[in-house]
Amino acid sequence: MRSLVAILSTLALMWTAPALTPSQAAPDESLYVIVHAKTRVDHVSSYELEALFTRAQTRWGDGTTVYPFSFPAGSGPRDMFDRTVLRLTPEQVGRFWLDRRIRGMGLPPKQVPSATMMVQIVANLPGSVGYVPATRTRAGVRVIARIISGKVLPP
Repeated sequence: MRSLVAILSTLALMWTAPALTPSQAAPDESLYVIVHAKTRVDHVSSYELEALFTRAQTRWGDGTTVYPFSFPAGSGPRDMFDRTVLRLTPEQVGRFWLDRRIRGMGLPPKQVPSATMMVQIVANLPGSVGYVPATRTRAGVRVIARIISGKVLPP
C-alpha cells in the first residue's frame, strides 16, 4: 500500500510541477548529464557519453545495464547534446539510428518530453542516464558532466 501511495505521489508531482519543455531551452544554455544517484560513476568524457548514447556501451563499469534517455528530435537541448556529444547534425542522427535499426544493431535512447520528467525517470531508475538544462536537478540524481559552449566538461 505504501509503494502505491509513493507512486501516485510521484505521478501527481510530475503532472503538477511546472515543466520546462525541451524546446524552451535557450540554444546557448548549458546542460547537465545526470545519472541515478547510486550509479558508481563520478564523471564521463565526451567519448564515454557518445558510447552510452549510441548504445556502443550498454553497461556501466560495475555491470549495471545503462538506460539512456534523450529529448525528442528538434528540441533545443537534444540538438545541443547531439551536436556536442555525438558530433552529428539532427539529420545525421536520424540517419544513424535508421541504419542501426535496419542492421538490427539496437534502438535509440527512449525519448522523454520534459526536463521535469527526465529528472523523475533518472532518479527512479537505477542505471539510467539523461541530460537536462543546468537549472533542472534535484535529489536522487547526480551530475557526471556539464555541456557548455560545445564542450563536455567535468561536473
